[in-house]
Amino acid sequence: MKDPLAIGGHRWIYENLIEHLATADIATSAEHLGLAANDLGEALVPFLGMIYLVSNKGVRRSDGKGFKDATGSVLIHYILKGGRCRPAGKFVTFAELAGPLFKNGSYSSSALERPIIKRFQGCIPELFVAAASYGGRQAGEAGLGAVSLIFDLLPHIPLQLIFYDRDDEFPARATLLYDLNATQLIDFEVLAVLVTIFVQSLTKL
Repeated sequence: MKDPLAIGGHRWIYENLIEHLATADIATSAEHLGLAANDLGEALVPFLGMIYLVSNKGVRRSDGKGFKDATGSVLIHYILKGGRCRPAGKFVTFAELAGPLFKNGSYSSSALERPIIKRFQGCIPELFVAAASYGGRQAGEAGLGAVSLIFDLLPHIPLQLIFYDRDDEFPARATLLYDLNATQLIDFEVLAVLVTIFVQSLTKL
């Protein structure tokens, strides 16, 4: 698997997905995903504190602002798949979720966790503020001294962030865990891009 960070510069990927979107049954996908739809036939998809509207004509933000091609591509993939599955309530590692794909790929979950460690070590209050801005909530199981936060990356795709701050004996640590059913709603490689966008947003806020 290629580095998801490289996906954002590939305009042709997004344009190709737009072509597939033109003939998609948006209403049925929205129903399967439990998404609201407006009178224009657009599915309303909440993502990183913003509402995106997806229709056969493309993707737009409810506030009219622009967005990266990678974001649009992820949202189109999510709508095209239109999964009925719901969270299993069990969180697993990136490697467990990917299975053989992870072993054969060049991308590591540590690449997603390192920016979180660098940004929030010694800054737990700032982590709480950043998390709240994206709907993060304190929940989930974690070890003694750890902070556990749950985020809804997209509807029905929760992510758990477990963060241990540095102390006199150990450096800061971060672990990202994924719902066992996540890849029933979005393909694994697209999930990797989705989480990369999330980490970039969380650490740059």
